[in-house]
Amino acid sequence: MPELSDEEHTARQKAVDFVRGSVAPSGDERDPEIERLNARYVAGQLSDSELLDALLAHGRSLPQGKRVQEYFTSFDEGINATKDR
Repeated sequence: MPELSDEEHTARQKAVDFVRGSVAPSGDERDPEIERLNARYVAGQLSDSELLDALLAHGRSLPQGKRVQEYFTSFDEGINATKDR
């Protein structure tokens, strides 16, 4: 991937922070694999679609439950929030 502009880097960080804030009220700890994927996304190592694919693959590997569903609902909201920048 090409190097990210400062604006794109900031937008990606805001999207990740939005998702974190959306799931924080659940009180669950952050998933280390999701945090690694988010860091790669913010750094420009993953595109939007690559991050989504990786998150979905990770989510499918977890037992189904409320926590997983909350995260992925919030992730979609975060991605949609960045489309208008």
